Amino acid sequence: MEALKGERTRAGREVVRVRNRDQELVRFVGRYGLVAMRHVMDALGVGQTAAYRRVGKCIDAGLLERLPLLRSETGLLRATRDGLRYAGLGLPVASVSIGGVEHLLRCATVGLEAEQRHGADRVLTEREFRLAEQIEGRRIASAKVKGDGRRQLHRADLAILAEEGAIAVEVELTPKAPRRLQQLVRAWAYATLDKEPAEVRYLCAPGQTRRAVERAVEKVRIAERIVVGEVPPR
Repeated sequence: MEALKGERTRAGREVVRVRNRDQELVRFVGRYGLVAMRHVMDALGVGQTAAYRRVGKCIDAGLLERLPLLRSETGLLRATRDGLRYAGLGLPVASVSIGGVEHLLRCATVGLEAEQRHGADRVLTEREFRLAEQIEGRRIASAKVKGDGRRQLHRADLAILAEEGAIAVEVELTPKAPRRLQQLVRAWAYATLDKEPAEVRYLCAPGQTRRAVERAVEKVRIAERIVVGEVPPR
């Protein structure tokens, strides 16, 4: 009887371990909204075979779904409503358009790098801190932008929770209209003066996009806490 009890105990631990890994995977996908298989491999620290096997199980269970949006990206994943519930996330199913795929995937790349540097518990996706701001009634990584005679709330793509306060991260892949870009930079500059957030990092595609952001920052003379750099490759 003792041997059988021990086998059941070992089996039970294995089931819990596997289930937690599935939950970790679904939670990761749900947080970012849309990810590629390469992100799954990096997030779980596994190879291609193991990643595809685990993703397949979650798809069969109705927790994840593949989105055939781009021919160049065949492994795009989104968490389903059941998956979000399973992962304990109070988030809606991500709304994804073909035009927004590249931006979402690059945000996942930036977010993963930030998690590896600062810790996963210190990185919030826009989906996460949008919900937190609504619940807590305070800004985490948002700025009030003046437009059409009223102030609208603009949220960063990611937030890093540092000791000095939140760091807002903007991922810029294409140049915005100069006037709109200056409005955003000015709004971030005033927000950082109040330390909401404490710092803003613009990660830009090289060339015209980065130059446009740098020009906007130069024109806003109070933008000391805005840092411009290059977005990492896919």
